[in-house]
Amino acid sequence: MRIAALILGVLGGLVAGALGAKWLGDFGQLNEMQRAMGGEQLQNMGTAGLLMILSLVLGVTGGIMSWKRKFLVGGVLMLVGGIMPLLFAKQAILFLSLLVAGGIVALLAHFTSATSGEITHPG
Repeated sequence: MRIAALILGVLGGLVAGALGAKWLGDFGQLNEMQRAMGGEQLQNMGTAGLLMILSLVLGVTGGIMSWKRKFLVGGVLMLVGGIMPLLFAKQAILFLSLLVAGGIVALLAHFTSATSGEITHPG
């Protein structure tokens, strides 16, 4: 599960970061009039773009933490990186699903290792 969490975290972070960079690039090319006419949805996409750049860092860090067997920390980092941008732009769900899946795998690994550790080492 370590390898799966690492791959999903890094790959999910790269995908999220690439989409965030694309959205920020598109947002940066608009003039003030276009931004004002775009309204709240356009502002939310800009905010989600910034958060997806942060998701790149959180995904890679979470994957590395999971590789080092710190599954709880890694899983939480990946889930935060995968869920926070969705609060502003729900249409990014497909691109953030790898990151969310990595967080779930890491948390499953954490809770599986915690319960198997109690079973194999009683008392």
